[in-house]
Amino acid sequence: MNDFKESETKRFKSTELSQDNWSKVRKDLSFIDFVTTRAREEGFRVVISGGYSTDGNIGQITRPHNDIDIQVYGSDSTPQIIQKLTDEVKEKGEFSELKLKDKGRQEYYHTLFIEGNGLGADIYYVRVTGNPFAMTKVVVKNDGSTTEEHAFNTNNVSLEGVCFEATTPEEQLNDIQEKRKRGYKVKPRHDQDIVNLELLRKVGVIPRSVK
Repeated sequence: MNDFKESETKRFKSTELSQDNWSKVRKDLSFIDFVTTRAREEGFRVVISGGYSTDGNIGQITRPHNDIDIQVYGSDSTPQIIQKLTDEVKEKGEFSELKLKDKGRQEYYHTLFIEGNGLGADIYYVRVTGNPFAMTKVVVKNDGSTTEEHAFNTNNVSLEGVCFEATTPEEQLNDIQEKRKRGYKVKPRHDQDIVNLELLRKVGVIPRSVK
């Protein structure tokens, strides 16, 4: 969790959450905690992006969240680990009705979607060469070729007592801006995130990798 001065914390924009919103947030964080822990035990790295990445870097919930954006890194050629984790988490009472949808392979990742029990999670499985817990990554593309080596730009964060690895404010801001360039509609909650991400960059959040 980042230690911001009180004056800086008050500058972050926030949207009030209803009781139902808070119930969903707690369920989402329970899912993040489970997936992060079990994936690591199986040798896969989980990085949270999207709105929970922004809030994780701030260290507090600033708005309701419709879904979770999860990046899973591993050296396996197929994302079978996602099915394994889905089956395991379904044994927890709060996630008994989850369904996994395979949305197919894109150039840099394989996309899957988990939904049910009020939860929705976009999962992007990224195949890498070597150790997924290294400080840098080389991604295996759909045609078998590889990208150049580049850094994992992440922060270790804590949100409502749940610890996870999140994309840095700069990475998250770049992602939103790229989607806007490609014609994606930026919703009001994303406008709020942009303001908060810009502030996070100003207060000097430093990227670091899980060891």
